[in-house]
Amino acid sequence: MRCARQVGSVVLTALALGCGGGDDGDDGGGGGGGGSGLTAVVDGDAWEAEPISISAVANAGVQGAIILAGIDNAGGVNRSITITLYNVRGPGTYALGTGSQVYGGHASTGEGTGGGDADLWATPNTGIAGTVVLTQVSGGRVKGTFEFTGEAGDDNVVLGEREVTNGEFDLELTGALTTLPANQGSKVSATINGRPYNAWSVNGLLTDYTGGAGFRFSSSTSVDALSIELEGITAPGTYAISDAVPLRVVIAGHNGGDADHCCWGLNAGGDVGTITVTSYTADRVQGTFSGTLQPHAGRPATTPLVITNGTFDVGIE
Repeated sequence: MRCARQVGSVVLTALALGCGGGDDGDDGGGGGGGGSGLTAVVDGDAWEAEPISISAVANAGVQGAIILAGIDNAGGVNRSITITLYNVRGPGTYALGTGSQVYGGHASTGEGTGGGDADLWATPNTGIAGTVVLTQVSGGRVKGTFEFTGEAGDDNVVLGEREVTNGEFDLELTGALTTLPANQGSKVSATINGRPYNAWSVNGLLTDYTGGAGFRFSSSTSVDALSIELEGITAPGTYAISDAVPLRVVIAGHNGGDADHCCWGLNAGGDVGTITVTSYTADRVQGTFSGTLQPHAGRPATTPLVITNGTFDVGIE
């Protein structure tokens, strides 16, 4: 699994070192009434990072990035939690199971001994594997809560999922959180045939079409893909879905080989719905969308795709 490989080196390094550069003990080590300041429940078992292992670092090389990590050692077994967030602008809710273009990040929990490789459970690229709620990112501290579900890594001895719940942190933040450019960070979410969708990756740009200047974005998770194209717009407004010039379409599909695999919208005929742009600048386009999309001819899907509660907040490349 790609996400597991992305974060595995961080966790394995942490397990091997068994120490970090975080809390120095001020204020009783953060929240929790004198505890370590980084706690959770992992598959029903209480977990509390040892103060010497904790790090909470604003990554100077990546704007808006924060990495939280810690290790609990009990009975010779190291159990770690690592959370990496991207595009942090301040307090708010950040999804887990997302990539570096999105407001959110990824997380993992690991387990191993000092003499062997660690098993790893990491958030998959679904965009809905968990959340981090930041309540403070100022004054040299980072504070909040978290929960996530991790999937077993390819090389795990122990398989299955790990549920991390009731996570809390109140820690000294090392380094300065850099201010994000106006066009950095995106979010696309919707309900697709009753299922929640929150994009793992998003790419947006302003462009020229045959029907005039416009805007488009593409987004995806490991499960679904969703994009919007709008020709001939340069300002906020509400636009009916249409595959005639000027083009105003929502396009969706599944990633994988299920029976409904690909594709809905754009030249399928009979698509209905609206796309509302609420803010349009050179740096960012925001809005909402909904609609019923027809399946493409010659594809396995035979029933329409219903999209509701769609929202986009897309930085322009």
